[in-house]
Amino acid sequence: MKAKNLKKFTNMIGLRINSPLHKGKHGTFIFIHINKTAGTSVIDIIGKPFRKHLTATEIINVIGQKKWDSAYKFTVVRNPWDKVVSQYKHNIKVNSSNMANKKISFKDWVACTYGEPKDEFYYARPQMFYPQVDWLKNRQGKIDIDKIIRFEDLNTGINEVFEALSIDRKLPHLNRTPKTSYRDFYDDESRQIIADWFHEDIREFHYMF
Repeated sequence: MKAKNLKKFTNMIGLRINSPLHKGKHGTFIFIHINKTAGTSVIDIIGKPFRKHLTATEIINVIGQKKWDSAYKFTVVRNPWDKVVSQYKHNIKVNSSNMANKKISFKDWVACTYGEPKDEFYYARPQMFYPQVDWLKNRQGKIDIDKIIRFEDLNTGINEVFEALSIDRKLPHLNRTPKTSYRDFYDDESRQIIADWFHEDIREFHYMF
């Protein structure tokens, strides 16, 4: 219990000192860093907060509703089927949940993380598996984001954001995973599991397999 309380206190202090609310030339701005959407490259330019992966509601809880409402907010979303393949390859690369040693196949990993029942060994950080809309919804369950960039059109979208924020930088490509066709990883069952889990993303952002 003491360790849990200490971690909560450390997070609170860290987020106050190194806030997800950034100060820009024309006011404040917030970047919602959904995993595996080129966020590492973005924060390399705008600065890394104390915690990278915070949802909209978590950020509101830290900075308050008034500061959230007045800030410029942007994020990057990605085709769910492509995002999941990138997540799988990244987890093997960093040996998350001992995946590099266990050599779990993509289809088995999809079944036990995005399907039912879930294996807590591989589903240890549920936030990394959230549908993208769940990262972006405010306290009222609405998406209240000024600019939603599609990963598939990343350079154009991020350049528009940087121009709006008067940031004179080019986006690097960090934390890269080897490029392959995500479609090659799927069979009918795994494809449907992702379609079911990310159905709101598919509808909201008009993605197709």
